[in-house]
Amino acid sequence: MQSSKLSIAFSLLTILLAATPVLAIVDGAFAQHAIVFAAAIMLSLAAMAGQGEIDTATRLLKRFSLVMLYPVFWMVLQAVPLPFAALVNPIWSTTEIALNDPSLSGHISLDPGATLRTLISYFTLLSVVISTVIVTKDRHRAETTLFVLCAVTTFMSAEVLIDQLHSFSGIIPAAGTAAAAPFAAAAALAALVNAAVISRAIERHLSKPDISRISGPLWFGLFSGVCGIAIALASMRALSQDNLFAATVLGFLVMLFVTAVRRFGFRPWPSAVLFTILLTMAVAAAFPSFKAGFAAGLLEFVTGRSSVDTMVARRALSDTTWVGSGAGTFRSLSRAYLDFGVAPALNPPSTAVSIAIEWGRPALFILVAAAAQLFLFTLRGAVRRGRDAFFASTATAAGLVVLCESFIDASLLSLPVQIIIAVIIGLGLSQSAGRTSGRVG
Repeated sequence: MQSSKLSIAFSLLTILLAATPVLAIVDGAFAQHAIVFAAAIMLSLAAMAGQGEIDTATRLLKRFSLVMLYPVFWMVLQAVPLPFAALVNPIWSTTEIALNDPSLSGHISLDPGATLRTLISYFTLLSVVISTVIVTKDRHRAETTLFVLCAVTTFMSAEVLIDQLHSFSGIIPAAGTAAAAPFAAAAALAALVNAAVISRAIERHLSKPDISRISGPLWFGLFSGVCGIAIALASMRALSQDNLFAATVLGFLVMLFVTAVRRFGFRPWPSAVLFTILLTMAVAAAFPSFKAGFAAGLLEFVTGRSSVDTMVARRALSDTTWVGSGAGTFRSLSRAYLDFGVAPALNPPSTAVSIAIEWGRPALFILVAAAAQLFLFTLRGAVRRGRDAFFASTATAAGLVVLCESFIDASLLSLPVQIIIAVIIGLGLSQSAGRTSGRVG
C-alpha cells in the first residue's frame, strides 16, 4: 500500500516536471493553482511512506530546518499587522492620514496579499523538495527523475534554437525580455543534468566485469549527453547569456572537481582548502563592482538590463529599509518610482535585486549563506558517496550556478524554473547518503 502511494507521488512528480515547458510559456493563475494542488497531493502521498523513508528524509532535512523556516517566519512577519511603528512601511501612515482612518493596521509589506501569495508559492516549492527527497531515495526512481529532468530542460533549450528559425519564430518570448529568462535558466540546468547522464553512463560501464567492451548504453549515454550539452550551450549563446555561460562552466568545474577528488582519493581537508580558495577568488572578483555602492554593485551583474527596470531598481534599493517592502511587492512598489508617462516596470532586473528590495538587504546575505550550506552539504555527500555520486555533484553544481544566476537575471522568480531547481535539490539531497557514505545526520 505504501509503495503504491509512493508510485502515485512519483507519477505526479513526473507529470509536474513534464509540464514545465508549457508552464514557462503559459504561466497563468490556473496553472499556478494546479501546481499548488498537485504539490499538496504529492506531499500527502509521500508522507505516507514507510517509517524508514520518513526517518531518512528527516535526518537529511533537519540540518536545513532553520533555512527552510526563515522565509516562512519573515513573510508572516511582513504580512501581519504590527504594533511597532518603526517596522511598519511608511505607506500605511500616509494612507491612514489620507483616509482619515486612525485604526488602519500597519504592515511591513505594502501589499500583504501579494506577500501571502508568495508564502503559498514557497510552501509549494518546499512540498516539492520534501516529496522529491522521499520519493527518489529509491535508485530507480532517482534515475528516472534524472532522465525526465534531462528531457525537459533539453527540450526547453531546443525550443530556443528552433525559435531562431524564421518559420518557427515566436515559439518563445523575445530574447532579452523577462519572459525569456526561464529558458536561459533551463539551458544552464540542462547542461549540468546532461553532464550527469554522461557520468552515469561511464560509472555504470566501469562497474561491469569486462570494461574493454563498449556497450550500447555507454554509447547512448555519451551521445545523448554530449548532444544535450551542445544544445544547452548553443541556447545560452542564442539568448546572449555570456555571464550565465561562464557560471555554467564553473558548474562543470565543480563536477570535474568531485570526480577528481573521488578518483584520486583526496582527503576532505584539501577539498575544503580548495573551496575556500575558490570562494576567496570569487569574492575578490566581485568586490570591485560594489565600490560605487550596494545598488550599483547588484545592478552591475545584471545581463540585458532594461533602462526602466534598472532605474526603478536603483531608486528602490536606495530607499529600501532593512526589513524590505514585502515579498512579492516589486510590481506595486515600482509604480512609486516611475517617471510620468513611462510604462510600468513589472519585473526586477535580477532575483538578488528582488530579494534585497522585498525582503531587505540582510535577507540577501542570509540566503547566500543558506546556498553555501547546501553547496557544502551536497559536495560532502558527492565526495563520500560510494556510488551514484553524480546525483549529489549535479545538485552541488546546480546550487552554485543558481546562486550566480540570481545576480544575473530574474529567471529564478519563474515558477517553472523554481520547480526544476526544487527537484534537482531534492534529488541531490536524497542521494547524498548511501551505503558507502554512511548516515547523514
